[in-house]
Amino acid sequence: MATCTACKSENVPGMRWCSICRTNLVNPTIGRLATPGRRFFAAVADALVPFFVAFFVLLSGLAASAATASDVGIVFGGLISFALFIGYVVWALKLFAQGATPGKKLLGIRVIKEDGRHAGFLTMLFREWIGKWISGLIASLGFLWILFDRDKQGWHDKFASTYVIEAASAERRAPVTV
Repeated sequence: MATCTACKSENVPGMRWCSICRTNLVNPTIGRLATPGRRFFAAVADALVPFFVAFFVLLSGLAASAATASDVGIVFGGLISFALFIGYVVWALKLFAQGATPGKKLLGIRVIKEDGRHAGFLTMLFREWIGKWISGLIASLGFLWILFDRDKQGWHDKFASTYVIEAASAERRAPVTV
């Protein structure tokens, strides 16, 4: 039996993650698997955040043009809107390269490769755009698979060889020195 260093529970040999506390059994410094609930709400946030950004961009552009009531105001509003949009896209791409999405960042989770390294941009691109499309293809069974899989992986995770972990779990385990 494999013993978890975090919760001291016994696990079946060959398991990668503790069945009780979800800590990595091979390398506990990697952290813990994210819960299916957090993953779900991160996906909801990923769907909603762009709408809020678009609404804020539109509202700021309208407010700037209404404040001046001239052609200069409309141009200024358009520039503000464009700058906000570009800022969001740059932020989202930066997160993507670090193994996260805006929703995952907001909920404190991130994507890692099987060896514990950050999932890079190409891995995230494959996982998010191709893997998730396949996961949703047959009645979203690939997403529901997360609820039943012992490693809490959806089909998109299995295709990309990734896991979703709590972003700060490794930092919480680090000993505090004074």
